[in-house]
Amino acid sequence: MNTLINMLNVDNLINRVSTFNFTKAVASLLLVGASVISVSMLSSTAAVAADDHPAQDLVVSSTSKLLDVLKTEGERIKTDKAFLDKQIDAYVVPNIDFNTMTKLAVGKSWRKADDKQRVELVEEFRALLLNTYTNALTEYSGESIEFQPFKPEKRDDRAVVRSVFKQSGGSTVPVLYKLRDKEGWLIYDIEVDQISLVTSYRTAFSSEIEKGGIDGLIKTMKDKNAKS
Repeated sequence: MNTLINMLNVDNLINRVSTFNFTKAVASLLLVGASVISVSMLSSTAAVAADDHPAQDLVVSSTSKLLDVLKTEGERIKTDKAFLDKQIDAYVVPNIDFNTMTKLAVGKSWRKADDKQRVELVEEFRALLLNTYTNALTEYSGESIEFQPFKPEKRDDRAVVRSVFKQSGGSTVPVLYKLRDKEGWLIYDIEVDQISLVTSYRTAFSSEIEKGGIDGLIKTMKDKNAKS
């Protein structure tokens, strides 16, 4: 598997944004894309208050906690899958809105899926993402991320956390975490250099659905998850 640094080559990302390579890139940013977290602060009172927004706190805090584990348990993470899964369950799973992310990724075909299919779609997409995140964690190599000052959105129940991913070679990649408030803030999409995880999956999923319907997409994800 290519390293996460190679997968984040922005010049080639759009041309080779296969669903699974893109998700690995996103995983590095959401979960392990920092060795030093620096939240930029402005001098004005309003800007400082905005940085205390709960959506921003969620992303920064969860990344910080996971980084502490990476720094102290790096070797164990590479060899002890049960331990790694426990970290994922603690610091990643509670912060992602898998239902909304799945619905958006499946797109208009979601309306055609029955209740059983919807349950399976969420389960398999969740497993697909978490398998990718797990692999990404084992490849962490000290990249860093800087979080920018929070800017309020027009809707009170929406938030965007802005950051810049710094590769070891010095190049940078803008990363946006999109969250919504559903009795608590959850991430429902991530954009890497203006490329959306959800939109990228929607393109891939649409192709699978055209070939084999909803059940065909479910089978494709199950097959890929079984190999992970």
